[in-house]
Formats: sequence, structure tokens, C-alpha cells
Amino acid sequence: MCAASCIMFSKVEIGSIFTHDFRNFLNNNTICFSEQGVAVVYGPNGTGKTSFINVISGKQGSSFVADYLGAQYTSNSEDLFYIISDQNHRNIISGTAKDFFLGANIQREFELADLLANTREKFITALIEQSKAEFNISSASSKALEILNDSEVKQFLSSCLNKQNRGKNYDARKIVELIMTRKARSVSDIDQNKWSYFTNDINSKESLIRVLFNLPLDQVVTNPQIHEIEENSEALRILEKFPTKTQCIVCDNKKIDCKNLIEKKTANREAVIASINEGVRNLALQVIQLTGINDPFQIKGHLMSALDTGNVSIIVDLQTEFSQYVNLYNDRIINLLNTLLESDSMVAYVEEYYQLIRERPTISDEDMMYVEEIISNSMDKELKIDRDENNTIKLHLENNDFLGKDRDTLPLSAGEQNFLSLAFEFLKAKNSNCQIVVLDDPISSFDSIYKNKIAYAIMKILPEKKRIILTHNIDLLRLLESQYGNSYNLYILNNTSGENNGFIALNQNEKGMLINLNTLLDTFRNKIFPYIKDVDAFLMSLIPFCRGYATLINDQESIDLLTNVMHGYKDEKVNIAGIYRKLFKTTSSVMPETLLVDVDDILHKAVEMIKIVDPAEYPLLDRTLKHSLIYLQLRLLVEKTLVERYEIPIKPKMQLGQIINAAFPKDDIESLRYRVQLTSKKTLINEFNHFEGNMSIFQPAIDITNTHLNNEKTKILSIVEAVNARRI
Repeated sequence: MCAASCIMFSKVEIGSIFTHDFRNFLNNNTICFSEQGVAVVYGPNGTGKTSFINVISGKQGSSFVADYLGAQYTSNSEDLFYIISDQNHRNIISGTAKDFFLGANIQREFELADLLANTREKFITALIEQSKAEFNISSASSKALEILNDSEVKQFLSSCLNKQNRGKNYDARKIVELIMTRKARSVSDIDQNKWSYFTNDINSKESLIRVLFNLPLDQVVTNPQIHEIEENSEALRILEKFPTKTQCIVCDNKKIDCKNLIEKKTANREAVIASINEGVRNLALQVIQLTGINDPFQIKGHLMSALDTGNVSIIVDLQTEFSQYVNLYNDRIINLLNTLLESDSMVAYVEEYYQLIRERPTISDEDMMYVEEIISNSMDKELKIDRDENNTIKLHLENNDFLGKDRDTLPLSAGEQNFLSLAFEFLKAKNSNCQIVVLDDPISSFDSIYKNKIAYAIMKILPEKKRIILTHNIDLLRLLESQYGNSYNLYILNNTSGENNGFIALNQNEKGMLINLNTLLDTFRNKIFPYIKDVDAFLMSLIPFCRGYATLINDQESIDLLTNVMHGYKDEKVNIAGIYRKLFKTTSSVMPETLLVDVDDILHKAVEMIKIVDPAEYPLLDRTLKHSLIYLQLRLLVEKTLVERYEIPIKPKMQLGQIINAAFPKDDIESLRYRVQLTSKKTLINEFNHFEGNMSIFQPAIDITNTHLNNEKTKILSIVEAVNARRI
């Protein structure tokens, strides 16, 4: 296999999950792809498949170093691996149409849509903040908006300042068009004190400036008494504060009559007020109250002077100055809009985006075929690709958008949900920039119909990508092989201290045995004999498989004989060599005519240090047969111990589960604990039928590591020891 078709790891690390062999990865560190670009990594539970996914995904605390196509990649690389993980318990499809199709500029179109949404939100936020800070406008109801002479700008600001609306009727394009037609304006230096007063007053419901703008000039006539209003008001304020005083607090006159003075001053004040023309009367009274208040425009002085002399030009001059500030206010609003627009790239984004959406989205024929033929037909649901009212590309399922939707809201079964999600992940992976697609157990949640479709999709939709499939499901291997013969290279992932670790390549012999029953049987009939290292262990380890095969071919005699060495309460001697020769019709001289064994012989057969078959030629089979023999020994030992210790009466076809219940029939804590401990062991109950019922001799060996098997064996032996010591 040429180096161009391989990826070589020199480091794989995440905490202490992987053994030290992976930290300085030198052996079994290469995954080579087949001519079709596929490699399958088969791993038992607990070896680290999920952790390996986490490492190559760049999960925090992990790291890897790998060489591929002459370049080195690390955890910081983003263009090497595209990960497709389990489709259960997730939204149906995450992302938008841009993730799935690469037509003419579709990817850029959706990038621009996101950029426009972000820049628009940034613009609106800044506009709201600056409107309050510079113009004292804090809401859509601010009175200052009334002095804006541009109705479209006024409407836009009102919409943006509305807390519920936030300018939702103005997309980025509309904002740009509004501002671009209103160029920035030149403004002169301003008196900051007057500006502050103006922006505060113009927002007030009792604005003096607004009243002065509307003041009828023909009502401004000479009234020399105007000042007496303020004088009388001040006198009344003092007299009413000290109503019992008989001595003036100003001139020390000792014979004043407060009551009489209050009446006199009040009458005089009212008379002067009545003498003022009605059009300016309220304004005059309001202005008189400005005593001691900041009045940078000198509104009080100008108005009082105009009313004293009847000189309306004084009011006109004041109105003119106010008009200048109104114009300044409008100009500065326009300038703020232009400044905010210039501060980001909204204009450029709008121009590029709307140029793209004027073009019809072109989806490749291959992608369209995939959507229409593979996905849509597989679910008998119509999938369409079109644009919505905003010209955004949409994917519709049965006329409803389904991207990012909660899967429970879609008109799909659970299988259809998973299939649609995975199928679109394939499409996303196909159109990604990543060079290698990694699939984590892609058929684990599917029925047989969808499994076939997924195997097809892996091969046909992703031919331009290299693919690494991580799995412990032999069905997928068989499906790939049946659809596309010899389409992948096969590796076993091992991660156990003290063992041969890494990605261990399976040769063609073992690959064929793993996925094809005929190849496995042919090996036992013809090929295996030169490689058998321990005939006794070989035959003992195959007892469960041989009984399963005898059941398959309806050899009742062999079934009955083998049953005698598959239950710990039996004591018959059985010629297992003769049964093997009969079942597989072999005459090999390696296989003896007779090997009589009983349960005790099997229990006393040492397994730890032996080689059952040549591990150089058949590494997986050697490991498998050792596992099979250990499974058998543990099962026999537990049955034998419980039956003898508790004198359990044996019934026809009595199974281990029944024996355990008979040994611990009570519901006390101790009995319950031991029932649960024994029935939960994979080696005793859960996986044993793989050897015979499913004719999958390799499945148990692949599903459990040597370390986990030894740990389980130790636990079972401790229970047996406790039973024999009469502690339970």
C-alpha cells in the first residue's frame, strides 16, 4: 500500500485513556485505505473508539499528530477529519442548506446571510446606544423625533427604538439603501452647553423651545409692566412665607400690613398677567420661572425684553437660532447613521449578497440525484430545494422546512429521522473541505432495510473522500462486502497495557472468516491444520461453535454429545475430536481420531500462556478461541459449583439462569446481590449464545478486551471461592 493512501499517527492522547504505546506511536500506527478509499477500524467496547473520535475532533485535553499526503496535522487542524457520529438524540439536521450543497456560490451566499444578520444587529445596537448618548432619544415615543424633517429617517429611528420591534422591518439591504441616499453633512462647531440644553428641552413635554417656535408674533406687543409679574411673584413668595411679620425684612419698616400687602400684590400681579396677550401669556409665565436655572440661550431675557418693548425681532432672532439647532440635530442624526454604516462591512456584504441571490442556485446533478433518489425515495417523502420569500435557499420535506427542527415535530418515524439525519451528514461531509470522513458506528441505530441503504451511501456518496469507519458491528462489514467486494481494509483497535496495541491489520484470511461463514467453515475444514499449536485447547474452545453448527445442519447426535460438555453438572466423557472430524468432514492427520474429555478436563485446561493457533497467521482467531475457552470454563465452573454446593435437582434442558435462581431463591440482600452479580456477567449469560446461536465466533472476542475479560474472570472466581468456603 503506497504512503499516499495511508494516514500515519505518531501520537494519540487524551488523559490516561490510551496506553503509553499511543503517546509515542511507533507500531501499528498506520491506517491504509483500500482502492475504494475505505478503512474499517473494528474495536471492542472499552478499547477507546469514542475516545479516538474525541481526539481527532480536537476535544479539550486531547492531542494527536498525524502525517497524511506529505503534510503533518495536529489537534489544531480543521481540514483533515470530518466526524459523523451517532444520529440518535439530536436535532434532525444541524446547520443550514449551505452545509449540504456546493452549487454556484451557495456556501458564500449563506456566509453572507449570517454576516449581514450579525452586522445589522451590531448596527441597530450601536444606533440605540448613540441615539441616547448624543441626542437624548431613548424610545420610540421620544418627543425629539418630532423635529426630524426626514419622514423615512424618523420612521426608521422609531422602529429601531421600539423595544419589541428593534427595526425588524428593516433588513440590512433596506438600511443601506436608506442611508446611502442621505450623504453625510458638514456641521460647524457647536456650543456644547446650548446643545445639551436643546436636546434635553426638545424631549420635554413642556418644551420652551417648541412653544417659542409656535409663538404668534402679532401677540408680542409693548407691555412695560411685564417685569412686575416676577417682582410681585417674588414679593408674594416672601410675604406668604412670613405672614405674621409686622416689620419688613428688607427695609425694616415696622408698620407693614402683610395681609393687605398680599392682597395688593396679588391683585397687581393678576392685573399685569391679564394685560398680556393670550397668545404669549402662558409662555411668559413659564419663562419667568427660569430664575436660577441654566438658560444658555437666554430665553428669559430675550422674551422679557421683547414683551417689554414689543420688539418681535428679538423673538425672531431666537427662533432663528433654534432653527439652526434643529437643522444641526437633523444633520448630526444623518451623520451618525453614516458613521455607523461606515464602521462595518454591511455595504460590501449587501452588494455581494444580492448579486449572488440574483443568480439561480445551481445544485450539482450528483447532489440532486442523492436527494431525490436515495433520500426521498427511501422514505417515500418528497424533498425539494427552492428559495423562500426572502430568496434564502431552503430544503423542504413534505413542503415544510426541516433544517434544525426538533425531530419530534417532523412527520417521520424514528428510523426515518435517523436516516434523514445521517444521509444529510453524508452530503455535508461530501461537500466539506475535510479530506477524511470518519464514521462512528453508522448503522448502530437502524433496521436491516436502512442498513443496506447506508452501506450503499457510504460507498457511492463519498467516493472522493477517504473514509474511516469505526464500529463493533459485523453486519456493516458484511453489507459493505456484499455490495462492494473487497472494498475496505480492516483493522482491530487494541488498547490494553502489555499487549500488542494500535491499529492491527487483519490479513485477508481473517477478514474473510470474520464476515463470511463459508470462509470460516472452509478454514476449519481445510486451512487451519498447519497452524494449530494446541490441538486439545483448539477442540475444547470450539465446543460451543460446533454445537451451533450441528444445530444448523440438524446433526442431533452431535448436539446431544456436545451438550454433555457444555453443562457443569454433566460428567460424561465425549470424543470431541471425532465430532469435529464428522462435522467438518476432515481427514487431516493433525486432527486425532479420538480426544475424550469431560467437564473436569475442560476446567483444568490452562489457557493463559498457550497459543491455540499461530498468532502470526491468525491473531484474531487465536484470541477468539482463547476467549471462547475461558467463556466455556467459567460457565461450566459456575454451574458445577452451584449444583454441587446447593444440591440443586437438575431438570431437562436446565439453563444457567435457572440454576442461579435455584441457588439463591430468597429475596434478602445477600441472595439478591449474588443473583445480580452472576446474571450480569457477559461471559456467563449475555454473550455466550454468539458462539453457537448466531454462529458469530468472533463477536464475543471483539466485544471484550483481554483486560476486561480477565477482570470479569477474577470476579467470577471470587464468587465461586465464596460459595465453596460456605460464606454465602
